[in-house]
Amino acid sequence: MTDHIKKPKDVLVAKAKGRPMLTWVGKKPLARVKAYPAQAVERFDATGGKPLPLQAVDWSDWPKDLPHGGLLYHGDNKDVLAHLLANGFRGKVKLIYIDPPFDSGADYVRTVQLRGPKGAVKIDGEDYTLGEQVQYSDIWANDNYLQFMYERLLLLRELMSDDGTLYLHCDWRKHHHLRSLVEEVFGAENFISEVIWKRTSAHSNTTQGNKSFGSINDVILVVSRSDQYTFNVQYTPYGDEYLKKYSLVDEAGRKYQLFDITGPGGSEKGNPYYELMGIKKHWRFSQKNAEELIKQGRIVQPKPGGMPRYKRYLDEMPGLPL
Repeated sequence: MTDHIKKPKDVLVAKAKGRPMLTWVGKKPLARVKAYPAQAVERFDATGGKPLPLQAVDWSDWPKDLPHGGLLYHGDNKDVLAHLLANGFRGKVKLIYIDPPFDSGADYVRTVQLRGPKGAVKIDGEDYTLGEQVQYSDIWANDNYLQFMYERLLLLRELMSDDGTLYLHCDWRKHHHLRSLVEEVFGAENFISEVIWKRTSAHSNTTQGNKSFGSINDVILVVSRSDQYTFNVQYTPYGDEYLKKYSLVDEAGRKYQLFDITGPGGSEKGNPYYELMGIKKHWRFSQKNAEELIKQGRIVQPKPGGMPRYKRYLDEMPGLPL
């Protein structure tokens, strides 16, 4: 952000290297883009005037010309991305979430309260009433849409750090094109996963007389800059049926369950073969690790001469991976 006029800067953008590639009329690689300066309009203190705790945030790598804190930019996102690249954010962004146009074929309007007589009065030649205001149009020619997204994905890749990830929210209309685009820009080897976001109810295309199945989900495409990306596993609480399985309790009152530790697939799967508590089998653990777990009381023999089992405590389990 700046309070005085600066000249625009040229920002260089690397070529996409993924294969295969989409082709459309007017496809043009984005080799460079102009970065225009942003103007500070408003500041908001999220701390309520209180100082941040010491070492709460490390600002040592933060661009010197920008205020410390969250930055909200108002403008065309291509211009904003270029501005960020020109002002110290290249290769620094660890997480990006985008909700781009879906090519829904609709104009999105909002109601505007007007003074004077109420009514749905229209201006000659306009499709909307005086009480409506177009927020944005989501009607595209296919080639224009692909070029629009192509340019922005190239800029986003320049912003991402090697351990960064991009989450791209879309739906059935352009999902197949956007997946091809992110694989072209980031490389197919950096495509991580496809998250299906199920809606609680169907879209309006399930009305009586409709000749197709209703669309009940959106899609989130997850892609990285490299194989060094960060992923934090999310967990959901266990259900009652699962909790019932932890029916055993030790002297300290901790609930646990006993698990099989034999090695499925035997030697073909690389499981070691040795004698453990008088039983010769292929096991999941190496002999050294198994002996250590016995000392810790984590591998037990419930019955004399019985099969050794692994003791897993409920309080060690964070939940079901989402």
